[in-house]
Formats: sequence, structure tokens, C-alpha cells
Amino acid sequence: MKNLFLVFAVTLLGCESKPQTDFAQDEDYIKNQIVEFHRLLKKAYNSGGIDTDSLYDAFFSRGCYYVAPWGTSEPIDSTKSRLRGAVARIKNYDNRLEIMSTKVFGDGGYIFFVLRQEYLLDGKPREEYLPTTFVMERKEGNWLVAHAQRSTDAETMMQWFPPQAVK
Repeated sequence: MKNLFLVFAVTLLGCESKPQTDFAQDEDYIKNQIVEFHRLLKKAYNSGGIDTDSLYDAFFSRGCYYVAPWGTSEPIDSTKSRLRGAVARIKNYDNRLEIMSTKVFGDGGYIFFVLRQEYLLDGKPREEYLPTTFVMERKEGNWLVAHAQRSTDAETMMQWFPPQAVK
């Protein structure tokens, strides 16, 4: 009977449930990482000295896809190419992040935020409202954007695609 009790006790100890991981630290880390990405993006647009390809490589997974507000999906390399072409045309860039909400589930999670951008594009003022969701994944201890998706409002969309005059 003692041996049975000993086997039971050892089995019970071996099945001890581990405390649920507190993901708040990871969620704060992701929020800070996204803030830092946008701070560096602002610096790249305004003062240069930052290789924007390397910036994206540091924060986005190599296989990441970006779903643009206008509805197309593109690999992150296409997004990087568009950014390279736009940097010289953009002046007085500013951004701010609003309504940041993050949730982590083990090695995956998401962050939702509203990105507001103001800048001059070829000398013309732009103000953009961009609700954004990033799906995050932890790879080798680093949190990276695995999927990015943005939407927008009609005013922002009309800045990108002005209505054509009807003949």
C-alpha cells in the first residue's frame, strides 16, 4: 500500500500543472516594438540615414504579406520597393498611433492600432487614417509581423485615388 501511495504521489507531482504564463510582458513588448518601428519610419522619411529595407527586415517576417487598404495583397518585398520609391517624394512626415490593443497566445498574437499619418507628397498635403492589424509571431525569441492588414476611410482613399471626371 505504501508503494502504491508513493507511485501515486510521484505521478501527481509529475502532472503538476504549470502556472499560466503571464502574457502581459509580451503584449507590452509588442506595443513598444510597433511604436519603435513607426518612430524609425518617421526618421527615415524626414532625415534619412536609415535603410528602409533593413528596417522592415528587422520588424517583419520574411514571408509576411501586406493587405493594403485598397484591397491588394502583396509580399513584404513589394511593400519595401514601394517605400523606396516614395521616400524621396515625401516631406514633413509625422505619424501617431492610437487605440493600441494587443493579445498574445503563446508564440503568436496580434496588435490592432490606428495609424494617423500626415505628410507632403510631391508638395501636396496628405492626412491618412489607417486602422491596422498586425499578426505577430515569435521566432527565435523575437516578435515579428507575420501578416499586416490596413483599411481606411473614404477621405483617405480619395487622396490616393481621386475621382475621375466623367465626360
